[in-house]
Amino acid sequence: MPVSATSNGLPGLKSQRTVTPRNVFVGNQVTYLPGGKILDGSKARDPGNTGDLDVLRAGMLLGKITSGGKYAPAILGLTTNAEAIGSTSIEAAAAVVTELVRRVGASGTFKLTGPATANGVVETETVTYSAASGTTITCTALTKAFIAGSFIQPTDGSETPLTILDQPVGGLKVTDADGTSIDVQLAQIPISGVVDSSQIVHWPSDTSLQAWIMTRLPNFRYDHLF
Repeated sequence: MPVSATSNGLPGLKSQRTVTPRNVFVGNQVTYLPGGKILDGSKARDPGNTGDLDVLRAGMLLGKITSGGKYAPAILGLTTNAEAIGSTSIEAAAAVVTELVRRVGASGTFKLTGPATANGVVETETVTYSAASGTTITCTALTKAFIAGSFIQPTDGSETPLTILDQPVGGLKVTDADGTSIDVQLAQIPISGVVDSSQIVHWPSDTSLQAWIMTRLPNFRYDHLF
């Protein structure tokens, strides 16, 4: 959908920019939480939104940070390799590793969620890491195995998905004009509706991880089940 971009300078039409709407919900039967909530901009980026990391795409799974009650993304990204028991390194896209360092730190902890084998039982392990750069996270030896595509998640409470970002046009920008993180009002927090699963950011191909998401969002229905 082409739109005219506003910018500084003389009045008049500027060059067009293309916006691709992401309609997460099928139909208009969506129920929203009255009053909304606050999203913590300092804890929010979208590593998969290349060129606009500070704009969260519709379909981002959000959870509530235990301290303060603000919302943030529940999944930072996905692993790119299968990891065996005893592994001391985890691979992910460079943008995901960068976001882990930005949000958590150069060292710290995160949660790894996924099954040991495709479509198997989903487990979660809290991972302690000592370094993260490029596409590699260096960590203490894993006690569980995980498939490629497992979830890399925070440990601040927001790792439990509670809702889905519904921002169909343009996404949700979490920085100001200077690029500084800002808290943003989530005026519309969906609490039920029929979801187009393909529009959920980080929607997995693994059926057990799909079930993991759906179990945590029990008031939603998913089009791929019908």
